[in-house]
Amino acid sequence: MNATPTTTNAAPATGWWRSNAGWLLGTAVLGALALWLPYRDALRQYRERNPSVAVTAAKGDWTAFAGARWKLISAESMIAGDPRLRGPLRKDAELLLLRYEVIPDPDTKISDLDLCRGAIVDVQGRRWDTGGAALPRLSGPRLPETCGSGYDDAFKRVIAVPARPFAFQHAFVLPRGQRPDALRARIEFKNTKKADGRYLDFSL
Repeated sequence: MNATPTTTNAAPATGWWRSNAGWLLGTAVLGALALWLPYRDALRQYRERNPSVAVTAAKGDWTAFAGARWKLISAESMIAGDPRLRGPLRKDAELLLLRYEVIPDPDTKISDLDLCRGAIVDVQGRRWDTGGAALPRLSGPRLPETCGSGYDDAFKRVIAVPARPFAFQHAFVLPRGQRPDALRARIEFKNTKKADGRYLDFSL
């Protein structure tokens, strides 16, 4: 008699899946977390270095942001030959001077406020940061360039305190002929969790 051998590839019984459902679900959750947690941490660190979420400032009024209230007081443009400039400025450039006031919250550290940075961006995505070698000296009242402390005209240290406006300024050298309605000013905090990846956005 020729008996033909038979091969069976039977799938595991349905009961196996039921009895191991909890283990399989736990494995899937742990696998997802193993992928998500490093991504979340990397995204948080990137946002701390590169703030990307705009908080629109109320024009002419106070806006709460990063443990303080902020207001843009004035925006002035100067070109070469302006008597307020005490140094050379290229003829194809202009100086934009922004003056702000900030009122820290009672529990905000001044050292945290001093981490702020100013920037200007235009509709084309170009960006300019404060200061730089091309920035000439300015006449007039001396204001700090940081957001929580600095020095006045008498080179006396001044510090922001809660419930009292603290004035500071940011200056930028831009290509000449910029339209104010095409520019946005920013207050940013980098390498800190205080702002949670956000920046304060002002229209001029």
